[in-house]
Amino acid sequence: MSKKKKIVLMILCALIVIGAVSMGVVYKLYKDQNATIMEIKDKIKIFLCDIKIDKLSDETSGVTFYDTLYEDEGKKTVETDKGIRLVHYASGYYMDFPENTEFDFSCSPSYVKIKTENYDLTVSREYSTDDDVAAYIEHYLDRFMLNGEYREANGITLLQEKTDQGTYDYYSVRLGDYEEGYDGYTYVNIYTGTKIYYRLTFKFSGEDFQSVQEEIDSAVKNFRYFRPEDKDSYTVEYKNLSNDTLTGEAKALYEDIENSGSVRWGIFTEDVYGDGIEKTIPGYEEKLDYEFSVVLSYVHFGTEFPTEFAETCYENGKVMELTYQVTDSNNENLYGYTPQLDIYRGEKDEEIREFARAAAQFGKPFLFRLGNEMNSDWTSYSGVVNMIDPEVYVAVWQRIYNIFQEEGATNAIWIYNPNDRAYPPCNWNDFHAYYPGDEYVNLIGITGYNNGTYYKEQNNEVWREFKDIYDTIEKEYSPFFGDFPWIITEFSSSSIGGDKAKWMERMFEDIDDYENIKIAVWFDYADYDPAYEGNSVVSRPYWLLETEETTEAAKEGFALHEREKWYFE
Repeated sequence: MSKKKKIVLMILCALIVIGAVSMGVVYKLYKDQNATIMEIKDKIKIFLCDIKIDKLSDETSGVTFYDTLYEDEGKKTVETDKGIRLVHYASGYYMDFPENTEFDFSCSPSYVKIKTENYDLTVSREYSTDDDVAAYIEHYLDRFMLNGEYREANGITLLQEKTDQGTYDYYSVRLGDYEEGYDGYTYVNIYTGTKIYYRLTFKFSGEDFQSVQEEIDSAVKNFRYFRPEDKDSYTVEYKNLSNDTLTGEAKALYEDIENSGSVRWGIFTEDVYGDGIEKTIPGYEEKLDYEFSVVLSYVHFGTEFPTEFAETCYENGKVMELTYQVTDSNNENLYGYTPQLDIYRGEKDEEIREFARAAAQFGKPFLFRLGNEMNSDWTSYSGVVNMIDPEVYVAVWQRIYNIFQEEGATNAIWIYNPNDRAYPPCNWNDFHAYYPGDEYVNLIGITGYNNGTYYKEQNNEVWREFKDIYDTIEKEYSPFFGDFPWIITEFSSSSIGGDKAKWMERMFEDIDDYENIKIAVWFDYADYDPAYEGNSVVSRPYWLLETEETTEAAKEGFALHEREKWYFE
C-alpha cells in the first residue's frame, strides 16, 4: 500500500473513531439526568421551536398607548384607548383587558394570573412532548373534563362542546353546587404551528356564561404570540412561619427535626398497619442493626384516624408520617367520583371534623402529609383531575387545615409535598401553583424515585441516580423553600435497569450533601404492571431487602448515620 493511501486510510479511521466517540458523547448527554444538562436540553428543545415563530413586529396594533402602568423584567402593562394591554416579552404574547384589571406576576416565568371584573384568567406558555400537540393536550390535560362518565360522577355540566377554530380551540364547563366563588370554566389552547402552545383558563360565574363568553371570545381573538425576547424571574417568596403556627409538643418535635445534625431514616412496608409495625419493621431493624425513626402510613378520605397505630409508633420511639389522600378508590378510578370536589363545595366538613377530633384526642405530634403528588395525573385529588385547576387543591388544603385548628388538632405538623416531576409537565401545573401559603405549611416534602427502566419503551424511562434526582429538586426548591427543613417523604430505587445496591451505596454517601434534608423515608413495596391480571408482574421492585446485596448496602449505609433520639424518648 502506498504511503498516500496509508495516510488517507489513517485519516478515515481517525474520523470514524472521532465520529463514534462523538455519537457516544451525544448519546450520553441525551440520557444524562444531571440537573444542569437536563435544563440545557429543555432549553434547546424550546429554542428549536422558538426560531420557527415570528419575532414581535407590532405590539401597537389597533390601539393608542397612554401610560406604562407596570414594567419589570420580561413584561409590562400599558394603558391604551381600549383598556390595558399586557405584553409578556419573556413568554412571547400580548393580550388586551378592560380597565382596572389586576395582574399577579409573582410566578410569571411559569404563569400569570389576571383578575377582571367578570372573570379570572391564568395564562401559561407550554411545550408539548408530542408532535401532535392537539392530541397531546386532549390526553394529558383534558381527558377527564371531556369524559362524560367523569362529569356525571362529579356534578359537572358541559356548557360548550370543544370547538376548533383552526389556530385555537376551547370548551366550557360548570361545577354544580359550588356557591363560594366562580363555578364556570373555559379552557383555551392557542397553537403556534410548533410544539409550543398557550394554555388559557378562564373562571367566571356559570350563570353569566353567555355574556362572559363574549368577553372571553374577544380576549382570545386579540391574543397575539411572538418569539420570546427577554428573560423573566420569580418574585414570590415563601417563609417558614412554624414558630408562629406550632405550639406545645408539635413545636418541640418540629424544632427537633429542624435542628437535627444528621438524616433520620424512616420506612414504609405494605403491611404497615398489621404485622408491619409489630413484626416486619422490627425484623428489618434486627437485620440492619438500625432503628427507624419514622414510619410512613396512608389513609384515604372517609376512614378513621389510626389512633392505635399512632400510639404504637410513639411508644416505640417513632414518629408517624400520616399521608391523608382525598380518594375513595385508592386513586384507581380517576374517571369516577372524587371527594376533593365535594370538600371544595363544603359538603364534607363533618367527616373532616370527625377525623380532626380523633387526631386531637391522640394528642401527640405526628407528621401530616395531605394530598401528596398533587401535581400528577395519577391521584384523585390532583389538579388535572379536579377542574384542571390547582386553586381547588389550595382551597381544600386551607379548608382542612382550618377545621383541624378549630377542632384542636394542633398536634399535626403539615407537609407540603409535590412530586419532583409534574404530570402533565406544564407550567400551570408546577409546584408553585399548589402552595397553600406560609401559615399552612411546616415542612417541605420532596419525592423523587429511581423508577428504573421497565417502561423504557412506553414512557422513555431512564435510570436516575439519587444525586441526579435530588440535585434537580434542590436547584428548583432552594430559591423558594431554603428556609424550611425538608423531608423525603417517600423514595426508593427499582432494580430493573441498573445496579440497585450500588445506587443505594451512592445514595447513602450523597444524601448528607443536602443540608435541608432532615428525614428520608424508604418506600418498601413495588409497582405492578396493570397489563397483567392479579399483580403477577412486578414493574418496579422497590424493596429495601430485595437481595443480599441491597440488604448489605442498607446495613452499611445506616451505619454511616448514627440515629438521633427524639426529644420524647
